Amino acid sequence: MAWIQNNIVYLALALLLGWIFWQRLVAPKMAGVKTISAGDYLRMRHDDHVLIDVRSDAEWRAGHAPAARHIPLGSISQRMAQIPQDRPVVVLCASGNRSAMAAVTLAKNGFGPVYNFTGGMGAWQAAGLPVKAGR
Repeated sequence: MAWIQNNIVYLALALLLGWIFWQRLVAPKMAGVKTISAGDYLRMRHDDHVLIDVRSDAEWRAGHAPAARHIPLGSISQRMAQIPQDRPVVVLCASGNRSAMAAVTLAKNGFGPVYNFTGGMGAWQAAGLPVKAGR
């Protein structure tokens, strides 16, 4: 018990890192989610697909992909009916963490193929992909 008390910060950090690792890498692969980099997206962006942005309203207003549909992560389960199932789905957020969670939810509910956009909006902008501000 004393060891746990002396190392509680390290244990908490290990649990946090484990959770992040699970959410970002393990869970998506188990659900059949694929990752897509900005470079790969540049090559397939003109193919028929649905782009879902799961960031907050404030993040969306600050700048988003013009063709994206805004469905915040907290609403993804309730708004799945708004996402076509007959096309590939690419999910985007700020860094790739929230989009990974949303992608797992979609894949587990019959969507496919589902792609998690790695690197989020930072990678999107760095690749020179278009950004639109406002609603």
